[in-house]
Amino acid sequence: ARRRPELLCGAVALGCALLVALKFTCSRAKDVIIPAKPPVSFFSSRSPVLDLFQGQLDYAEHVRRDSEVVLLFFYAPWCGQSIAARSEIEQAASQLSDQVLFVAINCWWNQGKCRKQKHFFYFPVIYLYHRRFMERLKGHA
Repeated sequence: ARRRPELLCGAVALGCALLVALKFTCSRAKDVIIPAKPPVSFFSSRSPVLDLFQGQLDYAEHVRRDSEVVLLFFYAPWCGQSIAARSEIEQAASQLSDQVLFVAINCWWNQGKCRKQKHFFYFPVIYLYHRRFMERLKGHA
């Protein structure tokens, strides 16, 4: 019966020490946050797909204007559907790269322009542009 008060005091002291350590650790949590790693290429370097893995929307717009037919593939690197579609896009690009420019854009990286300007609710998103069709639309507008 005499040891119980000692055990209780020891448990209370240990609990207080743990709370103080936890409070100190949690208050310093902002010091140990690691920024997200920069994105890496989604397509292999041998791929005929131009991979703008840093979300370079401006460059995508530039190459779109300079090409006759362009397929834009907006993806999120973690997305299962984007990962599944990657091989299909790569296969199509290997067969049609002389006729169609295939451009993939990582629209998930938070520092990329794509993520800042586009607000997709699902991935992947595919746009197909044909320059002559776009010129005809502008002529009728």
